[in-house]
Amino acid sequence: MSSWPDVAVAGGSIGGLTTAILLRDLGCEVDVYERSAAPLADRGAGIVVLPVTERLLELHGRNDDVMSLTWWKYVDASGEVLSADPDNFRFTSWTTIYQGLLGIFGDDHYHLGSELVDITPEPGSVEAALSGDRKVSADLLVCADGIQSTARNLLLPEVSPNYAGYVAWRGVTSEAVLSEEARRDLADSLIYQILDHSHILVYAIPGPNGSTSVGERSINFVWYRNYPEGESFDDIMTDVDGVRRPTTMPPGSIRQEHMERMRDTASRALAPTLAEVVLKADTTLIQAIFDLESDRMVFDRACLLGDAAFAVRPHVAAGQAKACADGWALADALQRAGGDVVAALGLWEQPQLELGRAVVGRSRDMGERVQIRGELIAGDPTWKFGLYGPHD
Repeated sequence: MSSWPDVAVAGGSIGGLTTAILLRDLGCEVDVYERSAAPLADRGAGIVVLPVTERLLELHGRNDDVMSLTWWKYVDASGEVLSADPDNFRFTSWTTIYQGLLGIFGDDHYHLGSELVDITPEPGSVEAALSGDRKVSADLLVCADGIQSTARNLLLPEVSPNYAGYVAWRGVTSEAVLSEEARRDLADSLIYQILDHSHILVYAIPGPNGSTSVGERSINFVWYRNYPEGESFDDIMTDVDGVRRPTTMPPGSIRQEHMERMRDTASRALAPTLAEVVLKADTTLIQAIFDLESDRMVFDRACLLGDAAFAVRPHVAAGQAKACADGWALADALQRAGGDVVAALGLWEQPQLELGRAVVGRSRDMGERVQIRGELIAGDPTWKFGLYGPHD
């Protein structure tokens, strides 16, 4: 009889899939239960690919559509370059990572339309109740169901996301529609502009067909703008149908008056290349920014992973990396424990709690510096992506 446990993973995004693949490769029987009834779609387009996020794709030879950009630049409102560092960070789209991982895991044990609704500990196992009056029993339940985690609400009802006071306007523009000057500016550079208690970054990602050739790529922008909690935040998060959205305003849902206000500000305040990217965007969405810290990740034979336990502001570009790091550490702990779930979770929890607290604290400090205190300076060597620290 195999010593490896049967595992149920609630949440089929990047963290859940990474964990599922690693535990399956270890010898576990693994099923993934995803609440969405359809395959997951693009969530904010571009992402920075830190090493731990790419590690599994690289092992399986599926990281061809991940690309490097040499320069990290800051510009002023006129477009003049204030600083330029050769950083060579790597970028791709969320969809590229997700589809690559799903291709490795396969469809047979990936169950759509399967929302976690309850968790019941059993002697030597754990039972997960799913939508549609279904129940599954497993030796280990990994809850990777995101910032609005049902599992966390059940296991840690006192812990909830805290709004940071600002949102990210995000969008994607086809590089082909940009001027020659804008394409030159963005050919091999990520570009930042610091505004009054605000900032924007723009960078290239592979195009819809995976092309990384200049002129065929997509250009991703992330523009952080303050909306105080209360009336201002409620207004920006109320969609065209009058529905108050909790975390994200998908493309097509933002009210026209907000779109017009954003475009007017872009025309007046952004450097020419950055304004052009924003104004020519094919899709635009809003992502509210939150902090979340859990004081526990393990509950008998269930555990919280990724954003379900710690939500990281995007400034360190480590949200996906943190979830993947949790998965790698869990697989390592399970291997060291010889398949003993309780012993493995005991090995795993404290280091991941420490990592979560550290990265949330660093990302919070970065956000407060620029959006609240207005202290970010072009070329600041500490303002870099990384899970464990700048560049790390």
